[in-house]
Parts: sequence; C-alpha cells; structure tokens
Amino acid sequence: MESRKELLVSTFGKDIGEIVAGMRSLPHDHLILVTDTSLDRNDAVLSLLDRLGIRHEVLLVDPSDITGSALLIEGKVQEHLDKGWRARVDITGGRKLLSDAAMLAALSTGAEVCCFEVEARRFPLLTAMGVREALPKDLAEVLRSQVWPMSMEKVRGLGKNHTLPPKLRRMKQLDLIRLEDRDSPMICLTERGEACLDWMLRTNGLSGSSE
Repeated sequence: MESRKELLVSTFGKDIGEIVAGMRSLPHDHLILVTDTSLDRNDAVLSLLDRLGIRHEVLLVDPSDITGSALLIEGKVQEHLDKGWRARVDITGGRKLLSDAAMLAALSTGAEVCCFEVEARRFPLLTAMGVREALPKDLAEVLRSQVWPMSMEKVRGLGKNHTLPPKLRRMKQLDLIRLEDRDSPMICLTERGEACLDWMLRTNGLSGSSE
C-alpha cells in the first residue's frame, strides 16, 4: 500500500534559517515556499533546495492583501488535500502578515500549524473552520447585510425590542465594531470586522453562493 504523501507549506522572508527547522522536523514530499519577494533560480534559498533535492515551488503573495494571500495558499493546500495528501503549515518565517495569511489558510483547510522559534510549537487543528462558521450566524448576517459605518442615531431610533442593538453589543465584544466620533457618533468596523466581511464576500464570490 502506497504511503500517504506529505505537503509542507513554509512562509519565508529573507533568512534561510527560517525554514530549516521545519524541513528537518516535518516530513515532506513537496515544499511550497510562500513569500512576498520575487525569487530567481540563483537565490540562496532555491539553490539550497535544489542541492538538497527537495521538490518545491514558490508561491508569491501580497501580505498587505491578507485575504487574497490566504485564499491563494488555501487553494494550493486544498489541491493536495484533494489528492489524499497530508498538509502542514510552518509559519515561522517572513513578516507577521505573511504568517497570519498562512494561518488563515490552515484554519480553512484543517492543516496542522507549526512554528519553530526557541523551540518547536505545533498546533493541531482538528476541524476546518472558516470565518462564516467561526462567527455566530446572526452576527455574520448583521456584518454582511448592514451598511458601514452606521449612524448611532439610527440605532438609538430603533424600538426597545429591536434585535439589532444587542447584536451590535455582542459584535463590539468580539472586536468587530467600534464607536467613532466623526461629524456625529458612528459605528464603524474594526480591522478585524473589515477582514471578516472581506473574507465572507470573497468566498461567496468564489463559491457562487447567493446567501
């Protein structure tokens, strides 16, 4: 019986040492090097991989577009998972935003996340969970259906039994929204709220969902 193949996804900045611990510790039949800097065949890291005979490819992403980067990484991981491979994601190298994008992709696919700093840390993720599943459905619907920013005056004008104000309070507890004093008090999305909304809209577009 043929053994199950192993995929290793490693984020990479400039230091070859960022990926060495993962390559030594984690089994892999194929390595995907995720970076935000263009590499050519003469770069030291690619020369090293060639000399070691490690089958690899480079995935160039833009970590300032964290959702787009996460979707690119997710697509690569899912492609291998669909073929029956096992996947691990090493987030040690590169900028924090690069690691965050890789972490999101791992969360979405259920891949195991590893980090090698002073000592190895491994985070087994047993169940894939996207933003839509992680957020309570009623709050996800508010996030997606409302127009942001939202006037605080509008919220105050709602009836005492309206369901929106308590949902907004819960969203504030989850760091999805905050109150800003502009020309008048406005309820605005935080960076986390914007990222969650962006993720839902993009994944809806990819899946063709009309939810």
